[in-house]
Amino acid sequence: MRLLIVLAIGALFYFFQNLFFKKNWYKGLDVNVAFEKNIVREGDKNTLIEVVRNDKLLPLPVILVKFSLTRTFLFPRENNASVTDQYYRREYFTCRPFQSVTRKYTFTASKRGEYRISSVDVICKDFFFAENVFAGLNRFFSVLVLPGRIRDGEVPRDLLQLTGDIISRIKLLDDPFEFRGIREYQPYDSVNHINWKASAKSDVLQVNTFHTTNKRNVVILLNMETGIIRKGDVIAEAAIKIASYLATQFVSEQIPTALYTNGCDEDSKEQVSVEAGSDEGHIRNIDVALAKIKLAEMYEPFTKVLNRVISTDAELGNVNNEYIIISNYRKDDLIGQIDELKRLGYRIGIIVPEYNYNTISPLAENGTDVVKWGIDEEG
Repeated sequence: MRLLIVLAIGALFYFFQNLFFKKNWYKGLDVNVAFEKNIVREGDKNTLIEVVRNDKLLPLPVILVKFSLTRTFLFPRENNASVTDQYYRREYFTCRPFQSVTRKYTFTASKRGEYRISSVDVICKDFFFAENVFAGLNRFFSVLVLPGRIRDGEVPRDLLQLTGDIISRIKLLDDPFEFRGIREYQPYDSVNHINWKASAKSDVLQVNTFHTTNKRNVVILLNMETGIIRKGDVIAEAAIKIASYLATQFVSEQIPTALYTNGCDEDSKEQVSVEAGSDEGHIRNIDVALAKIKLAEMYEPFTKVLNRVISTDAELGNVNNEYIIISNYRKDDLIGQIDELKRLGYRIGIIVPEYNYNTISPLAENGTDVVKWGIDEEG
């Protein structure tokens, strides 16, 4: 009889604690999953931060937090995570009354793009570890990964010459009364601008730089359509990095630089474009736009983008701009359009990202303003 009473009391206790737990476990509970930095660069490290706070008297013996991330975030190998099409993470917490638990995990952002944690599942067990209660958090936590930097040693000599020629033409008329600063000598710099005193101190040739009185724009035209099927995404990602590199070179010289492409923003679905600018934050603006480009199977024909940009510049009287086309695609329609624009007097440089074992003909026949950017097959 006593045993039955004990069992009955236990059953009642289990029933009421279960009822009470289901009703109150989520009150005062805050689960937050976020990133230490909202913007990083490809190859940089970032930190995933998980915070669970129990702001009530009821202790929570077992809390399971589940969510998924892109597999391009490279974490150290762990037992509580699995990687398939996504990186799936399961994290267990125990929270006493009014306790906050924070955990941090470092990872490497290995690929350009915008990534989100679109949902977080929270599962909690009662004091008998026998009942699961569930809640979903529809918060959005995102991180933007900018294109990786290209090191100077990776840049083809022909491209250094091409960009140097463009900078020299644009900055032909420097204002000697508008001193800007001192930097390391580049092949396109005038010998007259060498600062011999600064050069002697650093043992490296240094030149005085000046603000330009006659500014023209550089217009970077990025064609996301490739002429190949196999590993076309590797070519496309290389093209994006090249666009970022060029923008950095020109804006650092205070040359107004614009970017246009047939690649679309993943959120707005609109074609990415950045109007000409040369202020301190302009490089970041271009990198952010490039980071948001979604690789797709279909793009607007690049010839339409090129025609639209040229026509708009002509209407605005910007007929002296310098144009740089980045395109692996090189079929007759585009080549014919480029040839016609050159005959009309437009200055157009062409960069062709391509695997090392392929040639870039027929564009290679167009002169010294065509540069191949060789890519290893592994990417």
